[in-house]
Amino acid sequence: MMIGNAAMIKRAAWRSILHLQRTTARAAVTLSQHGSPSQQTSQKVSKYPSGQRSQQLLRQVSQQPLQQVSQQPQVFSSLPWVDFAAPDPAKMAGNPRKITFLCDSFNGLSQRLYLELTSRGHHVTVHEDARGEEMTRAVEADRPDLVLCPFQTRRVPAGLYNNPARPVLIVHPGIPGDRGPSSIDWALKGGATEWGVTVLQADDEMDAGDIWATCKFPVNRKAAKSSLYSKEVTQAAVLSVLKAIDAWDQGVPPTPLDYGHPEVCGDLKRKLTAADRQVDWAQAAEDVARAVRACDSQPGALGGLRVAVQGQLQEREFVLFGACVEGDPDMVRGLKKEQAYDVIPGDVVGRRNGAVLVACGEDSAVWISHLKASPKKTSLKLPATSVLPSGDVTPLPITPCGPLPYGARPKTFQDVWTTRQDGVCFVHFDFYNGAMSTDQCKRLEHILWGVERDPGCSMVVLMGGYNFFSNGIHLNVIENSECAATESWANITAIDDVVKAIFRMRSKVTVAALQGNAGAGGVMMALAADQVWSHAGVVLNPHYRKMALFGSEYWTYSLPRRVGSPAAEELTNGLQPLLATEARDKGMIDDVIGHNAEELNAQIPLKCERLKANSREILREKQSETTSLWSTLEEHRHAELARMRKCFHDQEYHTRRRKFVYH
Repeated sequence: MMIGNAAMIKRAAWRSILHLQRTTARAAVTLSQHGSPSQQTSQKVSKYPSGQRSQQLLRQVSQQPLQQVSQQPQVFSSLPWVDFAAPDPAKMAGNPRKITFLCDSFNGLSQRLYLELTSRGHHVTVHEDARGEEMTRAVEADRPDLVLCPFQTRRVPAGLYNNPARPVLIVHPGIPGDRGPSSIDWALKGGATEWGVTVLQADDEMDAGDIWATCKFPVNRKAAKSSLYSKEVTQAAVLSVLKAIDAWDQGVPPTPLDYGHPEVCGDLKRKLTAADRQVDWAQAAEDVARAVRACDSQPGALGGLRVAVQGQLQEREFVLFGACVEGDPDMVRGLKKEQAYDVIPGDVVGRRNGAVLVACGEDSAVWISHLKASPKKTSLKLPATSVLPSGDVTPLPITPCGPLPYGARPKTFQDVWTTRQDGVCFVHFDFYNGAMSTDQCKRLEHILWGVERDPGCSMVVLMGGYNFFSNGIHLNVIENSECAATESWANITAIDDVVKAIFRMRSKVTVAALQGNAGAGGVMMALAADQVWSHAGVVLNPHYRKMALFGSEYWTYSLPRRVGSPAAEELTNGLQPLLATEARDKGMIDDVIGHNAEELNAQIPLKCERLKANSREILREKQSETTSLWSTLEEHRHAELARMRKCFHDQEYHTRRRKFVYH
């Protein structure tokens, strides 16, 4: 229910008194933890106006009898925790609200929150990249019930959050008490086994506002920062925001941040510096990989690499991404002996599919898949071999081995691989950020052709990657090419060939299983499969026009077949994200299984067994339409590529692409 004005005023006044009482205690704790006040980033001041009206309210409340301070140890009530393992709350909002988003960019987390809130009946308006008074004007124009900042690194104007009737909620990717701009970085760098998300009231002191809701989760996988953010942090943010809005709607006040509270375990941490991001190659590969993952995909770790170029050793500093520990120490020792020079930690000793193998301490080595030549924004993140000087580096082919069981992954760098179980072949293509270059498309197509001819499997499941299923063509590689239009054409035709290879599997049932988000051509590629499965946390962006492209991947054939022509036009022209559940309701995908990738993956084998029972009917239908299919597909491909050729020579595409890759 709504709080009455009198109750709201009284609560605001009481919070002002409470705020003044806890400021001294917090300052003492902060001083003991972090040094003198001059070392702090800011000082705590009251969030409420100090005008005559506020003074009257304080006098009114202060005249009420106060309990005598007890000498007993202080008893704390529990923080407003949310269970990370609990199912998502009901889709219907108890009281639909007008909500304004203020965010640096409408990123994956912001999109997921937007969709979760609108699916519950809330009206959400998004303002990207607003600064200073632009935020104030946006909120004043929207006149929302509350303001939510899901990804906001800039300070919110005090005039916005000094209104108790309209809370400004900050989604902070940290546990209660954690403060600072490098929360996840420090957690991963320090090897945290548990982390969380806290929804705070905006405050004069960054990340130090009252706690509306908080949710913690285990960190039990070797996750990069971006992976943890897109998976666990995003899910915890959804649960916490829904809890916070419900609490505000019910008139439940937030809990003041008190560092004396036993459940407040975080503290203020400074921004990660370049020195903090420097890797020490003399450490074991696992320690090096953890340091890289803590900064991936932004801002990246730093490290010097030494490579032999025409017999001469050259060393340069790079920004490092995409770390993968090499699991064969014997191979590493052999490579070091083969070199014409004494190998030291930091030397590049091998390469494979765009990645480089770097020697580390203790006869270990780590693969680095991507590099930037410098930390500057004008430097592109690219496959490592595209950035390193053309050196005398040994190419390392993938050693053939027996089929991997379902759920396993290679113990080396390998971005395309297959696993098998009970006659089902699972094709994994785990490309960095979901982008598929021309070379990657060709390698994936080669794998698919081999699977098609394999009599040992009757079903093929396209698994994509854990973080992303696919996001289509590789814009960074295109930007780095000698001719962007030429490389764009090569890339789009290569990904079309991948989709065609999926269509060619007429004697096998095909499934696309989306473990992560998908965008543009990655969405359309999935639609080529007979069945498309996802989990509830997946967000789809089934459109191309933000990049001024018409699109290909046979979307003009696949999408209307599933949703109808009017809906297909709406989806590709609307530029809006889509929750997996909404995509299922539209007929775009076939099933939503579980709430996350782990639940989806656990149920896929059983789901495949059940699908086999209907495989005869599916295959009969596929084979009956094969005769006319190829000519139909060729017509769609020809028409799509004709439009794309024009797009690739249009300046608008090049302008938008550059803005995207250099953002």
